[in-house]
Amino acid sequence: MKISAVLCVKNGGLYLKEAIDSILNQTLDEFELIIVVNCSSDSSYDLAHSFDDPRITVLTSDIGQLSYNLNLAISVARGEYIARIDADDYAEIDRFKKMYEYCELHAIDVLGTSVSLINENGDFTGDIISYPSYNNQIRNKISFGNPFAHPSVLIKTSTLKRVGGYLGGMYAQDYDLWLRLARDPSVIFANLKIPYTRYRVHGDQSKGNLESYANVSSYLLREAILNLSFKYLMGAILYVLKTLYKKLRNRFN
Repeated sequence: MKISAVLCVKNGGLYLKEAIDSILNQTLDEFELIIVVNCSSDSSYDLAHSFDDPRITVLTSDIGQLSYNLNLAISVARGEYIARIDADDYAEIDRFKKMYEYCELHAIDVLGTSVSLINENGDFTGDIISYPSYNNQIRNKISFGNPFAHPSVLIKTSTLKRVGGYLGGMYAQDYDLWLRLARDPSVIFANLKIPYTRYRVHGDQSKGNLESYANVSSYLLREAILNLSFKYLMGAILYVLKTLYKKLRNRFN
């Protein structure tokens, strides 16, 4: 098995079929899709079970923490690599093939891509978000910002398991993972400029909320202490200031 795609969904039935279809239509052979339905009260469970495809495994969980549910899927994954996709996003048809070939050719542990933004209706907004391409660029950025779009990444399974999988708090689990992986200089990061994932922007996302900023600042402070790193300390302070600014803005708006 080359790739295990992991999709965790909580009340994501509105876009879930599109996300699943985009995975099942991949041009790469030898992949599986593991869906974890957690704490959902909408149609997510029924939708996940409506596909008659042997490549799909559906798990359920009553723990509403993404880290736990990601690890649950990874614990049964058979692929050499873990591919992430969110229930409201869409993978381009050749995403797995191109990313797998690049990782194998260049011995990459974590590979992300640019993402093209779509709106609630699935229409392209015309915006593309890009990330640093090379290992040294990514390692330089990681002290001050997330260097990957999490739903776009392909991660070598053995590398992911070696650091204990996903940890962290309720938010920014991916940032915590990159920081822990970055402790090992042998881990190779990269991003492709081609947007192989469509990232949906809508009102129900948690990105940028107060707890997310607070989580990131705590991860960076941890790394500053463990690595005796001034850059990580400055990054932690930056996220503390972002958290305070957002809290004050919310209070007076």
